[in-house]
Amino acid sequence: GLYLWGGVGRGKTFLMDLFHDSIPFEEKRRVHFHRFMLELHDHLHQLRFQSDPMAAVVDRLVGDCRVLSLDEFFVSDIGDAMMLSGVLQELFVRGTVLVTTSNIAPDGLYRRGLQRQRFLPAIALIHSHMTVLELPGTVDHRRQTMQQASVYFTPNDQHANDALYSQFVRVSHGSPCNAEPIDINGRPIASRGHGEGVGWFDFNALCEGPRSKADYVILSKRFHTLLIAGIPVLGANDDDATRRLIELIDELYDRRVNVIVSATAPAESLYQGKRLQLDFQRLISRMHEFASWDYIALTHRP
Repeated sequence: GLYLWGGVGRGKTFLMDLFHDSIPFEEKRRVHFHRFMLELHDHLHQLRFQSDPMAAVVDRLVGDCRVLSLDEFFVSDIGDAMMLSGVLQELFVRGTVLVTTSNIAPDGLYRRGLQRQRFLPAIALIHSHMTVLELPGTVDHRRQTMQQASVYFTPNDQHANDALYSQFVRVSHGSPCNAEPIDINGRPIASRGHGEGVGWFDFNALCEGPRSKADYVILSKRFHTLLIAGIPVLGANDDDATRRLIELIDELYDRRVNVIVSATAPAESLYQGKRLQLDFQRLISRMHEFASWDYIALTHRP
């Protein structure tokens, strides 16, 4: 397999997509790493009474897949960390070719995580079964697009709110604006408006409170365009909300959802904490790409 890593905006996802699309057979799968792990947890729960659940889980996840491409390989959850050795072992035993992208070299994965020694076998498996290739450079190619659309409005004032409303009307082609809450995984989420594949939500509704990656998967499948209103400046005490925002943007980006936001400050100044700086750089880069006409022209993949 191949472990392709490097800084944000180097073109890792672009290269992986080119590779995946060029494979001439159907026994292949490309999925975001977070989504893959959500499916893994779900299947593991369903098969928890089997004597060897991991083998059965991986069989469900990949089936007859010969090449598995996982975008944004990143480990922050102790549950994920404890299972990855078993997952990787099963994939390699069955001869599955694994291609991953990451912002972090293998030895840096889960660096300050709890019980990291139990994750070290996963790193050893990566080194022994995969070619580790760094994509070097200092240029964020997402910021090189010359033509930019107006999709990021700051400061978060009445002008920004009016701009979001205009964008909602434009993208939804003037369809009736349904401001009723929508149900996501059995829980209501307040909405400013939704219709015709377009959703408009406040940051607080999406990233404050009990929201999860699974919620963001459903949102990104349901809407081809998502408007996020009122992203505040986030400090060290807001790391939970910041993490949710990063996970939301990751999922929207992977599904090629068009994203329009209003925020208190430019993306580069939104996060004032330290712990999530590396992940937030990825969010900043993606915010820039959301404004490119090349990205906007991509087909939504629900």
